[in-house]
This record gives sequence, structure tokens and C-alpha cells, in this order.
Amino acid sequence: MALPFILGLAVGAGAIVAFNKSDKIKKKACSLFDKSKDLANNSLEKSKETVDDVKQTINATALCIKEKKEQAALEEKTQAEKKLETKIVKETKKTPVKRARKTKIEEEKE
Repeated sequence: MALPFILGLAVGAGAIVAFNKSDKIKKKACSLFDKSKDLANNSLEKSKETVDDVKQTINATALCIKEKKEQAALEEKTQAEKKLETKIVKETKKTPVKRARKTKIEEEKE
């Protein structure tokens, strides 16, 4: 039966100690709050910087990919043109050139 009495006495003593040291507790709490606030602001700034770095990296990567695709398309076009030129040259070499006969007047001039 004495347990509730002892418990009440302990809670009351704790309340009195807390009340007597309330200024010290308040200063500690304010200090802790300020430190937490500074830490949160620093973390927010670092997060923003990280996000900016990631965005720049993504944009640079996208630009690089775009340039490579354009370069590949240009190379493909160049290769297609070379193949066409090669084909035309081969066909030109294969087909015999027909020469017209000289007329009688041209033969007499020689």
C-alpha cells in the first residue's frame, strides 16, 4: 500500500528539481534546438547542392548520348554514300563504253 505514496513522492521530488533547474533546462533545450536547426539548414543546403550536381550530370549525359546518336547517324549516312559511290564505280567499270564510228568526213581529215 505504500507503493503509490512512494511513487507520488518521487514524482513530486522530480517536479521540484525540474522547477528549480528550469532556467538551466531551458537554456539546454534552446541550445539543442538551435543546433538542430543549424544541422537541418546545412543538410538542406547540401541536399540542394547534390540535386544540382545530379541534374548537371544527367543533362551532360543526355547531351553526350544525343551527340553520339547524331554522330552515328552521320557515319551511317556517310557509309551509305560510300557504298553507293562504290557501286556506281563498279557498274561504270563493268559496262563497256560504246564508241561511235567515225564518219567518212572525219576519216578523210585524218
